[in-house]
Order: sequence, then structure tokens, then C-alpha cells
Amino acid sequence: MKGLTPELVAGVAEEIDALKGWRVHAVHQDARDRFRVTLRDGSDRIDLHVVLEHGLPYAALRPPARAPREPTPLANAMRGLLRGARIAGADAVPGERALAVVFEHGTGTHTLWVELFGHQANLYFLDPDGLVALTPRGDVAKRRGASRGAAFEPVPAREGAPAADDASARIAAMRADAGGTATLDSARTAARRTLKRLAKRAQGRLREFEAMQRRAADAPEHRRRGELLQGSFHLLAPGLRSVRVPDYTTDPPTEVDIEVDPNLSPGEQVAACFRRERKCRRAGEEAERRLPEQRAVLAAIEGARTAVEQADSPEAVAAALESAGAGPSGAASKQPRTQQRRAWRTFVSSDGWRILVGKNARANDELTLKKARPQDLFLHVRGASGSHIIVPKDRGKSVPKETLLDAAELACHFSERRAAERNEVDYVEKRHVRKPKGSPPGRVAVERAKTLALRRDDDRRARLLASAMSPDGT
Repeated sequence: MKGLTPELVAGVAEEIDALKGWRVHAVHQDARDRFRVTLRDGSDRIDLHVVLEHGLPYAALRPPARAPREPTPLANAMRGLLRGARIAGADAVPGERALAVVFEHGTGTHTLWVELFGHQANLYFLDPDGLVALTPRGDVAKRRGASRGAAFEPVPAREGAPAADDASARIAAMRADAGGTATLDSARTAARRTLKRLAKRAQGRLREFEAMQRRAADAPEHRRRGELLQGSFHLLAPGLRSVRVPDYTTDPPTEVDIEVDPNLSPGEQVAACFRRERKCRRAGEEAERRLPEQRAVLAAIEGARTAVEQADSPEAVAAALESAGAGPSGAASKQPRTQQRRAWRTFVSSDGWRILVGKNARANDELTLKKARPQDLFLHVRGASGSHIIVPKDRGKSVPKETLLDAAELACHFSERRAAERNEVDYVEKRHVRKPKGSPPGRVAVERAKTLALRRDDDRRARLLASAMSPDGT
């Protein structure tokens, strides 16, 4: 906290207050305790940085930076509260390291409280009733008596507080000599661990593809054996472990011993050889395609390692990790963004969970059968055509109740029963969803589903539709 004075915080509040009318374009979480609100006025943009690290928490306005590769659930929840809101004003608590930013939104007035009290630094998003709607550091909020749903009591002002000071530039300079080195070192240490893990994974994949490439060399031999067995079909019989067949492709002709499976019929013996030949060829083709990509991944990781060691700020370390395919959430998207834009919409629940909604019948198949993982939650309105809904979740975790209700509400909205007052929505893990053979696009069979009886909730529906994420993930 060294050097972080109430005057500097008041100066930041004045700078934000001067941005009245600017809209919230996006909210990002660059690291566990680093948040960024991108503000926009026409073509002009600026980032409000809020850092809660106990070494030196701070808030400052800075030029816009790149968005993280993959948004975190917490960032998604913040976007759901603030996206599209306009700044109505900002002010600091006199004599304290705390400021409030007021936003005007279609759903009412929301307030972002920023408290920069060292180990107790935290953010508090307040709803129009002054209740805490979201806070990233729940332990700090609990000690303060400002957990989610509680009425927020601002810290009182101190008497005799001096006037505000010109702030953002001084805070940036102050961080360079007050805790900046320790923060940079910790960022480097974390980046080294991440890159070591990525390198180990990439090297394993590289060895796998190299082994596939070596297996491709066996394809001609498997084909040769299949052709020899096919030409000596009369010598094959169930129960044999090897058979000697003539090879007329050599000069002079020779006899060749071929090991066979005693449990297979003669026809199955021949088919097995040609099947192994096709498998080896496909493995070789896959290896030829993937080896250059994997070598490029390793090269990017090595380049990132060099960039991390040469970085002069935590932001530069984060940029180096981005170049190696690691964002703040620790993983890159497994599917191209162009496909995501084409196949489904993304909404954000009140808990910050993503909810994916298929756009049409073919998109439903792509979302459910290709994108969704076995543990993800599948929802669909019972007895009606409509979008498939997928809630991505980790294995062994349960979907929060409010997120389940949000996903069910979206299932009703994007179905032919949109206007119905009551609906029933089936939900089950995707592992219990299958595609019947010959069925048309979008039709699936569901087993072991539970059913949720739902009454139409227009307020919930309006909030969810307002939370829609754009194709660039903002």
C-alpha cells in the first residue's frame, strides 16, 4: 500500500467522473485479482483497471489492452451486470482509499464500489436496491459483512480530508518502485509453471504423432499379408495360429509364414489385415498434418519462455503467455471462434456460467454431438421443437440452481412454446443423449432425464437476453 493515498484514489474518481455518458463495452479478468472494465464513447475507448493484489491494490485509467483469449465465469457475471450501462458519475470517500462508480442501466442504477485496503481490497457490485449482487473475494466480503445479498454500507469519510490529486499517471509510476518488482517476480514464477506444463503436454503430443508416423511405414506390409492370405484362402481354417502361404511376387517364388488369430474366420483374417493397413495409412496422414502444427506450438512455447524472462511488467508476462496459447483461464478454446459464431449463441447466467443455445436444427447437432462434453448439461423443452441448450461444466460438479433455471428459461424462449405460461424442461448430462440412426437434424433421444416444471419469468428472460455475448467473446 506504500504511496497509495486517499488523494490519489480521489483523483481517479474525478477522472472517471469526467467520462459521464461512456458505455461499458466489456469486462475482463486478466488474472485472479486483476479486473478491467473497457469503456467506450463512439470510436474512443479506455480501460479502467482495478487490481486487488495485497502488495499494492490500485485503480487507474489506461489505454485499452487486448481481451483475454477466454473469459472467466467471474468476468462473464460482471458483464451480465454492467454491459451496455452508461457511467452516471464517480466519487471517492473523503480521506479513504475507496471510490464508487455509478452506472445507469435499463434495469436500473448499479454501483461499483472499489475498496483498496491492502489485504482487504475488494470490489462490490450493487443492484438498484443497494444489495451486493457480486463480489470476487467472498472471504473478504464475509468479514466485512457485505456478502452477496447483503445491504452494503460504505466506509465512512474521514474529517479534514485533503483535495483530490492528479492520479492515474502517478499510480502507474508509483507501482514501478513500490511493490512492482515483487509482483513481476510472482508473475514470472507462475508463467514458468504454466509454460512448463504446456511444454510437457506438447512434447507428449509430438511423441504421439511421431509414433503414428512410424506406424504408417507398416501399411504396405499389412496389405501384402492381406493379399497373400486372400490368394491362399483355401489354406485358412479356424483355430490356426500361423499359416504358410506361397508368395509369387518374388523371383523365384517363396513361402511365407503369417501369424493369424485362431478366433477369427478366414474372411475375418483377410479383413483384419486390410483394416490394419487402412488404420496405419490414416495415422500417417494425421501425423503429416499434425506434426508441423505441434512443432509450431513447441516453438511458440520456447519463444514465450524467452519473452517471460525479458518482460519488464506483469502485463508483458501475460502477453507472453497469450502468445503460447495460455490465457487467464489457463486454456485456449478448443474450437475455432468462426464455428462458435456460426453454430450457437452464448448467454451468461446470474452465477457467471456460460449457457450455449443452438441456432437451428443442424447447429443443435453440432452443439450437442460435437461441442458438448459428456459431463455437460443438456436441456430441451419437453414435447416441442426448439434449440438445444448446453451448460458447460467440469466433471463431478453440479450446476447451480439459478443457472439451471436460467438455462431452462432460455430453452423455453428458443422453442415453439415461447409464449406458453408454463413449460416442462428435460435436463440430463450429455452422456445420456444419443442420435438415433437416420433421424433428421436436431432430433436426439434422451435417457435418464429429469424434468423441471417452469412458470414463465419475463424478468429473468429479459436479463438473460441482455447478457448475450458477441462473437468476439465480449
